[in-house]
Amino acid sequence: MNTPRYAAAAAKLLQRFLPEATVASGDEARGLATIERALRARTRRRRLWAIGAISAAAAAILIVLVQLDKRRPSSASSAAIAINVTPSGRGAALTRNEGEAPLEAHSSIGSGQRIETPADGGASVQLSTGTSMTLAGRTSFRVDSQGATQRFTLQRGELVAHVAKLAAAQRFIIDTPDAEVEVRGTRFRLRVVEQGESCGGGARTRLEVSEGVVEVRVASGAVTRVKTGEAWPTNCSKTSDLLQAASSEPVANKAPPAVKPAPRAAAPAARAAAPEAERSSGLTAQNDLFARGIARGRQGDTSGALRAYQELISRFPSSALAENAMVERMRLLAQTANGAAEARRYLARYPHGFAVREANQLVVEP
Repeated sequence: MNTPRYAAAAAKLLQRFLPEATVASGDEARGLATIERALRARTRRRRLWAIGAISAAAAAILIVLVQLDKRRPSSASSAAIAINVTPSGRGAALTRNEGEAPLEAHSSIGSGQRIETPADGGASVQLSTGTSMTLAGRTSFRVDSQGATQRFTLQRGELVAHVAKLAAAQRFIIDTPDAEVEVRGTRFRLRVVEQGESCGGGARTRLEVSEGVVEVRVASGAVTRVKTGEAWPTNCSKTSDLLQAASSEPVANKAPPAVKPAPRAAAPAARAAAPEAERSSGLTAQNDLFARGIARGRQGDTSGALRAYQELISRFPSSALAENAMVERMRLLAQTANGAAEARRYLARYPHGFAVREANQLVVEP
């Protein structure tokens, strides 16, 4: 048996499948060396191929993960929005699954919970986004969702809202019995009136925008953009609070003929509308002052918060938020020498207020 010859033949066979192998003729050692080199070359090529395949797979996985991350909502927009509520006036009730209970100061509420205010009550709603709403008396307000979409329902009553600027993926919507109101960042007043009113084609929703743009959608699919100083429905504008001053101005400036006193009958209606218009703007100012006090307090600006609350109390002593402002002042001053004095001031003004127990504790503490 010619071993070198068989070795050379084997090397040629390997070269057929491994072109990089070189046939070595001669003795057995040289033949075996040729086979060994061919096998090593093949092993090295397989290793390089495996490394390349793994690298390509890793790159593909990385691309997929990046695309999924782009599609995933940001934590800022998908995280639940915290909602805190404080009663005002004669208080409010909070309805949960287990039943109805008096609304406590600084209550945290969530989806599915509803606030009911009596005729002489109210509530201040503060969102962690900076949005604030003031609920008037005889109002039914529900939280529907508090994620990227902040959705609420105003079943009846009235609210004044200051909606902070939203992130790109966020929405702020308030549903009423016959409309859907959506904003991006604005100030407005929203009411649900009793059934049977003639204007607005029977619509119960009344919207008045004092800043920004609000979209109103109705069941028919129609969408109306309501801008600053405008009201919806438009054919109810003569009774609109925001537009009342403008509509009554011609009446005030136009002197009625001496021989025809009858036109003077329109003047009392215009004068009666003035307090209502003033009330609307006052609600916005009250809401803003209270929200400013809360914001300053969270920022650690105690002096600024105290000033905001005091301005609200001084300018609007009969406001539904006046008691809340006084309570917030009392709490800010609780750790100072003025805490007891502020508590006595609260008790003198609100002897049956919702924070009487808290105030009494401050008075009796040394």
